[in-house]
Amino acid sequence: MRILICMGILAGCLAAQDSTRTTPPAATKTQPQKAPATLSIPKDAVETSPGFYRWTDKDGKVWTYRPTPFGVRRWPADSLDVQKSIMDKRDAAGSRITAVEQGDSIRFEENTPFGKRTWVRKKTELNETEQRTWDLQKKNGAASRSAEKE
Repeated sequence: MRILICMGILAGCLAAQDSTRTTPPAATKTQPQKAPATLSIPKDAVETSPGFYRWTDKDGKVWTYRPTPFGVRRWPADSLDVQKSIMDKRDAAGSRITAVEQGDSIRFEENTPFGKRTWVRKKTELNETEQRTWDLQKKNGAASRSAEKE
């Protein structure tokens, strides 16, 4: 008897819940949000430096594109020119990289937040940054030698 009473109460509760529901769940569903279009590097973009692409849109605005692990990113090209001028000023003031000649190779040392990084490269295989660092080091070395003689 107790079981029948409990089942009756349960059936009454379920019926009360069904009567409180006014709209079916399908009617409240909204349209799914479309995922943003994935950005890609235009086919006629020009690679200005490794990993950086320059492209002019139909309105004449110049954009810089760069592939990242999180997808392609783009920004106005004039902001990159500002960053480059800041980097050029830093290079003119002195770099964190030092270079020492070792026969037909050059040993580079760079102080990083994680400690000193050292690598050796043949003079014929220098990239642009290493060549600039080596030229700056030679120029500063010649200037310091002439100052010592005076």
